[in-house]
Amino acid sequence: MMKKVWLVIFVFFSLVFYAQESSLKSPRATVYTHLENLKPKNYHPEISAKTIYGLSGEEAIDKAIKLKYIFEGKGLTVDYSGIPNDPDYTDSVHFPFPRHAYILFPVRLPEVYVEKYGTKWYYSKETVAQIDRLFDELYPYGTGFIKYIPSQLKAELLGLELWQWLGLILLLFIAWIIHIITKRLFYYFLKLLRNKIVPKRFNIERIDKRLNEFSDPVSYLFSLYFILKFLPSLLLPQGVSAFLISGIQVVLLGVWIWFFLKLVDLIMSFFVSRAEETESKLDDQLIPILRNTLKALVLVFGLFKLLIVFGADPKTVIAGASIGGLAIGLASQDTIKNVIGTFMIFVDKPFKIGDWIVFDNIEGSVEEVGFRSTIIRAPDTSIYKVPNSKLAEIAINNKGKRVYRRYKTMLGIRYDTPPELIETFVEGIKQLIELHPLTRNSSDYTPYNVKPYNVEFVEYGDFSLNILLNVYFKTNDWGEEMHGRHILHLGILKLAEKLGVGFAYPSQTLYMELFPEKKPEYPQYKTDPESIQKALQEAFEEFKREISKY
Repeated sequence: MMKKVWLVIFVFFSLVFYAQESSLKSPRATVYTHLENLKPKNYHPEISAKTIYGLSGEEAIDKAIKLKYIFEGKGLTVDYSGIPNDPDYTDSVHFPFPRHAYILFPVRLPEVYVEKYGTKWYYSKETVAQIDRLFDELYPYGTGFIKYIPSQLKAELLGLELWQWLGLILLLFIAWIIHIITKRLFYYFLKLLRNKIVPKRFNIERIDKRLNEFSDPVSYLFSLYFILKFLPSLLLPQGVSAFLISGIQVVLLGVWIWFFLKLVDLIMSFFVSRAEETESKLDDQLIPILRNTLKALVLVFGLFKLLIVFGADPKTVIAGASIGGLAIGLASQDTIKNVIGTFMIFVDKPFKIGDWIVFDNIEGSVEEVGFRSTIIRAPDTSIYKVPNSKLAEIAINNKGKRVYRRYKTMLGIRYDTPPELIETFVEGIKQLIELHPLTRNSSDYTPYNVKPYNVEFVEYGDFSLNILLNVYFKTNDWGEEMHGRHILHLGILKLAEKLGVGFAYPSQTLYMELFPEKKPEYPQYKTDPESIQKALQEAFEEFKREISKY
């Protein structure tokens, strides 16, 4: 009697278990039925095959087994707790229209999903049609070769069979050989390409160095993709396969980031060579900014991709990045304004490195245009660090873009200078300007621009007769202008000395005329034409000798 009771209980629980194992009432039940009935300790392929829509018998069993191999070959582990158990589950995210369907791995295997037909869930018609293709891509040599492996190599060692260990070692060895060969071939190809498109005047040594660095990530990419291609053929346990493939995916992403960083360096090396040919230093300053910006973008996109590799939904990542970008943008408005200001400076080019600019009581030479601010060296050698957003908005007087550097001053001579000498002195100064190698003269004059210079007796001062000296130096260099002034000043002083013209200074003169035998002391001026001409000739000769040293 007792035996009959135990037999009834066993039959009851077997039926319950069988019903549970073959349930297709929800996405979770269907996936569970498929995979759990293909485990070695619970191998019921005929039950697993019931999850394949539209097929039956051996054909359905073949599809179910191949689908399991596809999951293992891609290193995908199914988490039953994450699969919906709702019989009426609807996906409105991954399909154009809401649909009773569920994709197990939306990022890494979007072709495989279960769908509701009638009251039951099956692997969809589209999935069944893709199984053979996916299997052939992962296992180009199939899985039938296992029966030809000697039994001695099927002994287990640390969770893997010996032939699998040998396969891993052989796979790594071949990948290393591919890395060495690919690097040399790719570098050789890039050098041939460089010989055809890169001008010889460029810095070839620097470009070749970048080409060599760029060849490394390219060769590693070939090796990693080779490993990913043939690793599934080793039929590793699902846990081991998932671990290795996930690790390779992370390494592969790191190599891709390395690839694009080196690509940026390679492209920038061409821009550096081209910038070295230009006189402007602004493009030299632009290159590190552009290089850092591109590398930052590579790292940001690499981080997003890394999150996706670890299982994050791409749409969630994009949405998070958008919200995070908005928050960062609101919190760093000034930084964004400065970045835009930097862009506008490089587009409008209001100044270049080395230009002398004046704005808002700030004056100095532009030393560096950074990503956020510009450094200006003041005349006292101190530093101004000005935000680029401000420089992009205000009016800037760029003295570095002057065609000429203007110099204006007053020459005050004594009131008792005879008119003849004043006229001669003025004409003599004009002649010195014509002879000066740096000053703008009559040969530079056109009817449509300002006079090349002005030397005129313009006013009666408090203690002197004032002569205006307004000249333009043909240089943009401050030090060169100062030396030009020095030569002109010495020439004027020597001209005045030769002519006997005295420069006035603030003073009072008292003439004593009532004392006996005391006559007032007046300067003695030589006004005869011969003396004046001789003095002029001597002054001009001395000035010519002076400028010949320049």
